[in-house]
Amino acid sequence: MNLREKLGQRFLYRLPGVTQLTQEVADFLVECRAGGVVLFGYNVQTPEQVAKLNHDLQALAARHNMPPFIIGVDEEGGQVSRMPAEGRELILPSQMALGVAGAEAVRACAEVNARRLRSLGFNLNFAPVLDINNNPANPVIGTRSFGDDPALVAELGGVALEAYLQTGISPCAKHFPGHGDTNVDSHFHLPVVNKSLEELRRFELVPFQRAIAAGIPAIMTAHILYPQFETGGLPATLSPRFLTQVLRQELGFEGLIFTDALDMAAIADRYRLGEASLMAFQAGADIVMSFSLSFDEQYAAFEEVVAAAEAGELDLLHNAETDERITGWRKRFCTGTPVAGVTEEDVQIIAGAAQHSLSLVCPEKDFVPLSKIKAQRPLLVDFTAAMESPVEEGRQPGPLLETELRATMPALLRLEVPANPTPADELRALSWASQSDLLIIVTRHATRYEEQAKLVRTLIENYGSATPLFIIAAREPYDLALFEGSAGSIATYGDPPATIKALANLLTVEQPILC
Repeated sequence: MNLREKLGQRFLYRLPGVTQLTQEVADFLVECRAGGVVLFGYNVQTPEQVAKLNHDLQALAARHNMPPFIIGVDEEGGQVSRMPAEGRELILPSQMALGVAGAEAVRACAEVNARRLRSLGFNLNFAPVLDINNNPANPVIGTRSFGDDPALVAELGGVALEAYLQTGISPCAKHFPGHGDTNVDSHFHLPVVNKSLEELRRFELVPFQRAIAAGIPAIMTAHILYPQFETGGLPATLSPRFLTQVLRQELGFEGLIFTDALDMAAIADRYRLGEASLMAFQAGADIVMSFSLSFDEQYAAFEEVVAAAEAGELDLLHNAETDERITGWRKRFCTGTPVAGVTEEDVQIIAGAAQHSLSLVCPEKDFVPLSKIKAQRPLLVDFTAAMESPVEEGRQPGPLLETELRATMPALLRLEVPANPTPADELRALSWASQSDLLIIVTRHATRYEEQAKLVRTLIENYGSATPLFIIAAREPYDLALFEGSAGSIATYGDPPATIKALANLLTVEQPILC
């Protein structure tokens, strides 16, 4: 391959709005000599459709004597899933939920996830998340993390990556050197973490060290500024001190370094796409996610890097080392035999993990299932959160819990309340609650929305002593610390369909559950 072709292999692209391989898309990928693509929810309609898209992409590469495409996806589970409506029960519980369920649940679910992705034509999953969520105010990681303990995150991350590797798909650990202690979402702003390198070594880097020792083939960078170590004002993604000095030289990582998406505001507000792509390569990244919603802008960024390389602005020795790493990765993950799709047994594995991932908190010894309460007017107060971060792509549980509960409580009413309720929402909720004899309150991000927390406290104060009242923290478990006086509380660590169904089963099980 010539220089242009070799550089092309170092770019991954978005395919905005694409659900099938069109001539425009084919021409773009061939002209850029693209290394691959990352698919998002808007690229995925049905299992059959996305499998055909991925097959057609690989056929395109073969026709033009290009290496097989890297085809990646963010399929973490919980709120971060790109899978279609058909088969939503196969979305894993969040990593924090699986952390509650235990190591075997992590392993089994990762195996199911890997088989599903391989059957659809993917060869790279941007998981596991190795961030340690020790900041409850973190707006972008939260339940995407296994937890707030470095040893636990390292252990369960190792279990997940081993399961992915054994099932033949490449995991990609993220977000190096750690996104867990931020209070800013890098999709919107540049987070700043005031920690020294020594502090990072003792905490954030622990899971990455464990993953590297276990043979992780790929790591994704974080768009975070660490001014105590990177004094040049560069986010980790663009920092030679982080990518070359720490990740390569100190930690001994020999796999592929991927950037996070370069169209995120933490980068895009400060650098042009081509400029950021070049800087990431100069810092030591192997592959850039040179993303834009415009094919023209993505193409222009590629051409800018080619021109810079021809002008001597890239270390071609490093480029040769990257070529070898990419070739080795492809030999390992692009030549596997096709696998069958998921089975009913796989659905049951995920359902079982979800069932074991729920945490109960009960003031009294016995938690009486709701099906034992002879309620005539049960009410579900369901706070609904808007998309908190672009990484979620707006995944919402909808009325699934209502549907599931009505199997045993046909008189159940559901009141949908926005996460940040207005005074009119509050009046309506109080009015409905005054006419009910059982209250089930589902909170979402109550720690972030003062009016939501206030409304829940008012419901507890007004009705908690006379009416059975249950609080369910359907996203972060931190909500439960805000409320006292309920008959029982449950933390679900997320609300994908499998978790919601497990919650409904828990609430309506026939025998008492001991807390």
